[in-house]
Amino acid sequence: MEKVITIHNWYDGRPLLGLAYFNKTACIYERIFDSAKDDYIDEYYLTPVNDYEKNQIMLEWQDWCNAVSIGNPDVFYKTCLNKDSISKILDNSDFRRKYRKKAKFSGHFDDGYVPVDYSAEWYD
Repeated sequence: MEKVITIHNWYDGRPLLGLAYFNKTACIYERIFDSAKDDYIDEYYLTPVNDYEKNQIMLEWQDWCNAVSIGNPDVFYKTCLNKDSISKILDNSDFRRKYRKKAKFSGHFDDGYVPVDYSAEWYD
């Protein structure tokens, strides 16, 4: 099991997008949407990030955590609407979607889908 660092988007009981470790490397995970099924499948693309990119994501994530902690997520949306560091990193990544894995998630998260003790088991 590897640590899920952030959950940036969530749908139907499972994370859609965020940052997690895979083989001890921080990676952006993206749940795959199957157009033919018109639904998400239980597979994820994993894109490794470097330390600078991870720090950019974590700065934005800290803004989200702060907004949730004061009970006002609208503060985040108003101040961070155009940041979207994950999308920018994915758009410019040489390693975009390097891995494709299935995942079993376990643990728990707090308000705002902030992972407290949340992890993923990545497998083929």
